[in-house]
Amino acid sequence: MAPSPAPWAVLGDVVWCLGIGCALGFWRDAVRLALGEGPLRRFVRDVALFAAAAVLVCGFAAGAGESGLARWYMSAAVLIGALAWRWAVRPAAHRLAAAAAKLLLAPLRLAHRKAVRPLQNRLHAARARRKRQKKAKK
Repeated sequence: MAPSPAPWAVLGDVVWCLGIGCALGFWRDAVRLALGEGPLRRFVRDVALFAAAAVLVCGFAAGAGESGLARWYMSAAVLIGALAWRWAVRPAAHRLAAAAAKLLLAPLRLAHRKAVRPLQNRLHAARARRKRQKKAKK
């Protein structure tokens, strides 16, 4: 049995694994956005996420972890990181993205309201006028 690492080493590993969990949550959402929803897609995505989590935890433990071994708290920290992404980070990130999109699209909305909509109204009025004139001729 391997000796247990120091508490500061465990804390460092946990923080890294929380970050890995948040990154996995982000990539899961990105793949969902790119591929869409559906039972088969969801299953494949979740299996791939599980495999990626296992590879990342083992790779982190072997490469950068203090003990060199994958320990139970690393997997728990990845899970907590993914849940933190789901319930804490993702709603804030989506609100931020929506606000940024609204800000970036504001000039287009203004151009539509000031230039395109008046032209549409004029075209609609001209069509209505032609219809009335056709009816009047009959």
